[in-house]
Amino acid sequence: MSVETVEEAKDRINKWLNENGHQVRLVEDKNATFHFEIDYPLGTMKRQRIIQPKEYPGLIVLLNGVAIADEHKEKLKNMTMAERDRFYGKIKRDLMFVENSYDMSTDEHEVAHQVQFSYEFYIDTLTKTHLFKGLLMNHRALLYIVTVFNDEFGLPEMPERTASTCGQQ
Repeated sequence: MSVETVEEAKDRINKWLNENGHQVRLVEDKNATFHFEIDYPLGTMKRQRIIQPKEYPGLIVLLNGVAIADEHKEKLKNMTMAERDRFYGKIKRDLMFVENSYDMSTDEHEVAHQVQFSYEFYIDTLTKTHLFKGLLMNHRALLYIVTVFNDEFGLPEMPERTASTCGQQ
């Protein structure tokens, strides 16, 4: 049963997420026909977004991201430009052929501050399998970035989670 309208896509996605037991929050977003924020993996504090941007009819975008730890940013800042280029180059090569995309935000010194992952598809290919595959691809890419930074710079000291920081990435 193919999906033909954005409303059908919204209803199916919401149904599938609820059937699987995800916490689903509808986000008010003037730039989107619909925008869900969900826990993914299921039952964790990690969040992903499922968005249908008004500007791109029929497109579904899955997003998640991670902020770079302050200690890691400091270590990146202390690297030479050549060392940073080698480090970022390895990440580019490793992620070049994965099915999702990434965007690394850097400051004026080319120090990474956050990495965002996206998986895009059109509603004509929407299936439960495709939706959850995209969420998984984004989650795996996030785990990859966390692992690469931790391997390179060590485990950062994590702040205690409070109700106000839960779900922030």
